[in-house]
Amino acid sequence: MNQSEFRPKALRRHRLFESRDVDETRELISRVMQPHSLAPFGDGGGRSHMDFVKIGRIGLGAIGFGSGMRVDVDAVDGYYLMMFCVAGEAEVCAAGRTVRVDARQGVIRAPGEPFSARLSPGCEQMVLRIEPEALGGGAPLVGASDAGLVQFTSGAMRAWQQQLKLVASSPELLASACANARVGAHVESLLINLLTAGPFDVPAPRVRQAVMPAFIRRAEDEMIARLATPLSLAELAAAVGVPVRTLCAGFLRFRQTSPIQYLRQLRLDHARRTIRATAAHVRIADIALDCGFTHFGRFAQSYRERFGELPSQTVRKR
Repeated sequence: MNQSEFRPKALRRHRLFESRDVDETRELISRVMQPHSLAPFGDGGGRSHMDFVKIGRIGLGAIGFGSGMRVDVDAVDGYYLMMFCVAGEAEVCAAGRTVRVDARQGVIRAPGEPFSARLSPGCEQMVLRIEPEALGGGAPLVGASDAGLVQFTSGAMRAWQQQLKLVASSPELLASACANARVGAHVESLLINLLTAGPFDVPAPRVRQAVMPAFIRRAEDEMIARLATPLSLAELAAAVGVPVRTLCAGFLRFRQTSPIQYLRQLRLDHARRTIRATAAHVRIADIALDCGFTHFGRFAQSYRERFGELPSQTVRKR
């Protein structure tokens, strides 16, 4: 597939922002993806944009920076990240390897995994945010020592990219998938099933009567003790005495989610209980802060995604 063939015109109707300010661009992307650093280079105009929409448990987006850009991510925040280029190219460093990413091959990074990327001037990425729950408890998409390189030249992955192209380029199909839960579920299922049929998906060996490691419970206790204070993935791993990769693998296996996503769920549940138990004069923003949420907009968005309503719509104590 030539790069020019993939034109995500349907996504253009879901533009989140355009900006020439690097700090604003970093902040706005972080609201949807994860915290990261940006360092521009070269001369490409410098206008950044992001288009993004959610279909079930898959987030589909397009990101362009105009100028060349170096991106550094300490840890993917609780989901699988897949990316490839529809314009330009990128070099991605992950798991000790540097791989080229373009329209013919991309990369997948697992929850908690770090990576860096150097994007060419004028590069536009297709990015997918895939919640671990969407995999239905199957094997992880990338192994612990795998750079996550994915080829789109043949087989299931070529079919996957073709279906993604159809969704991203058809305004009517994308609108239906967003508006109709049944259509969205079918689109999600098709993309996930093709993705997990890829050559990188090697089922883990069966282990009978697997016993949950003690560090999972220690991590949960640490999360509960620190609901109101910042807690990074590295700090959590250090507190329970295991490497970050081991912690992430354990949570994916025994909790079907990432440690950071699990912590966010605990905080959201605590916030909901607190909102219900307090009178209307107590500010919801103060409750969110006490539950470890420093950005109210992200808190409200996550709250609605988990409970189907905004915090202000939750019935409170009279």
